[in-house]
Amino acid sequence: MIQHKAAKITIAHINDTHSHFEPSAIQLHLPMPTELGETLPVYASCGGFSRVSSAVKDVKKQAYVNGRDFMFVHAGDCFQGTLYFSLYKGVANAKLLNAIGVEAMALGNHELDMGNQPVADFLDDTHFPLLAANWDLSQEDQSKVNPLRSKNNVYAYQAATIDKPAFGRYMLKDVDGEKIAFFGLAIENMEGIANPDPDTSFVNVVTAAKQTIEEIHRNGINKIVILSHLGYERDLQLAQEVEGIGAIIGGHTHTMQGDFSNLGYGVTDKYAHMVHGTCVVQAGCNAMSLGQLELDFNPDGTVASAGGKHEILLGRQFTLDATRTEHLEQALHDQVKAYLQSQPNVRFCVKDPEVENLLNSEYRPAVRQLQTQHITTVAEPLRHTRIPDAKGPSQIAPLVVDSFRWQGLQMGYDVDFAIHNAGGVRSSLNPGPLTAADIAGRLLPFAIGLMVYKVKGKYIRAALEGAIDNAIDNGVEGTGSGSFPYISNLRFTYRCCSAKGERVEELETYKAGCWQLIEDEAIYTSVSSGYTATGKEGYDALLNYEMEPIALNVTMAEAFEGYAASLAELSAPQEVRVNYIPCQCPDAA
Repeated sequence: MIQHKAAKITIAHINDTHSHFEPSAIQLHLPMPTELGETLPVYASCGGFSRVSSAVKDVKKQAYVNGRDFMFVHAGDCFQGTLYFSLYKGVANAKLLNAIGVEAMALGNHELDMGNQPVADFLDDTHFPLLAANWDLSQEDQSKVNPLRSKNNVYAYQAATIDKPAFGRYMLKDVDGEKIAFFGLAIENMEGIANPDPDTSFVNVVTAAKQTIEEIHRNGINKIVILSHLGYERDLQLAQEVEGIGAIIGGHTHTMQGDFSNLGYGVTDKYAHMVHGTCVVQAGCNAMSLGQLELDFNPDGTVASAGGKHEILLGRQFTLDATRTEHLEQALHDQVKAYLQSQPNVRFCVKDPEVENLLNSEYRPAVRQLQTQHITTVAEPLRHTRIPDAKGPSQIAPLVVDSFRWQGLQMGYDVDFAIHNAGGVRSSLNPGPLTAADIAGRLLPFAIGLMVYKVKGKYIRAALEGAIDNAIDNGVEGTGSGSFPYISNLRFTYRCCSAKGERVEELETYKAGCWQLIEDEAIYTSVSSGYTATGKEGYDALLNYEMEPIALNVTMAEAFEGYAASLAELSAPQEVRVNYIPCQCPDAA
């Protein structure tokens, strides 16, 4: 019989970094009354991989001083997000995650935005494993350019055999002779929000977790940690549903777990929140903070104690504006600095020179060049919102989708209209010069290509209704507001309270000099992102195509850059394309 021992480990963790290698400018609202009001708004340089690296080294050193073991993990979604990804895809992420010392990573949904191959290429460069215990690669086509199944650093689902039940592969961490098992879980509805190859699938999260825990126990190990990219609420639910988990280190929902009200932000539980004997943690997003879980196991594998802290990582200079040019008076600056130094959830960090050197030598020059490449001028503030509100619809999303149609026409396709989901547009635009970096780094950071396809009018109608139903949870449990459609050369009314199948009214396209009703059986040519064209998040009616989607081999950012450059300036569209009538019936939420 195995004689287990207690084990103490500090686990530093990040998640949803989305290629934010550089610091972000964030606004803090500090409880320091001034003539400006009861709180003082100041801007700070926050996070970035160089600061994360320095913080991790300090935490690791302190853990060893305190007689604790140490591990540094990433809970998924390192892909997408900034110009670094647009330019370098997964290569820069692999090298920089290696440089900051990540030891294991969960699979996020954005890793699969462009299919499996970018993940495979990424793993060829990483020094750590990808933990995905519910990703079934058993049916993967091995004639692919770069298959995943045979890679030793993919810890995926192992289907049952005659001799062995199914389980997910896991990695082991030796803590003074006592083993701790780590495995990962990815969103089971991956095909609904990303683009995994159809020859690989995702097993139910609870099923895979229970099977893997049983396998770990069969091998005489009783201390278990999960890296999850399921979202905070799902992690809490998983802790209730599955026995035997010491901790769930999560991502996906960008949850800043803990009390950050001292900095003008919100409160989400206490850091290291315990649920049914399992500790659940998450550490924000964009490499702005570092979770530091101090996890103590009893000999029997239960959690003796779970604590630690979640710290936001700051530089030492504070300003009154986001461009960091309007400086505080020295006395006030010193007061701000003293206040922040006294806060338990703030860490001042120097930048790791080795990481800075890697950025400077291999990646920053090309990024800086695009930051000075002028494309056009934004004539007025262009606000982005997903679902139209009291101020109206998004003013920038219609211009983005106009660029999709423009791109299709430029390439010789007889495009009738274009459709795009609101979540693919990531920022508003301020007046002034617009650079290539603004487009690919902020506005359209997801490096997803455009596709042209042919589909009957009735399926366009169904897709638009399905996408809005999904966005507002109208009769369905939706996946979020990002599916709300924006359109080019189309217009329609959506009436929330109408019966299902009848909510889209007056659907028209502009053709031959006038607006014409879309005919159910007529075939139309449309352009969308690969995400929308493949039926994600309520757009599944588009899968009833007459012509299978064809890749244009142009990304969303590239299309918008070309379109914007063809215009003297960008201004808000004047016409109303989607007349959105929200529910006004008595039982509406």
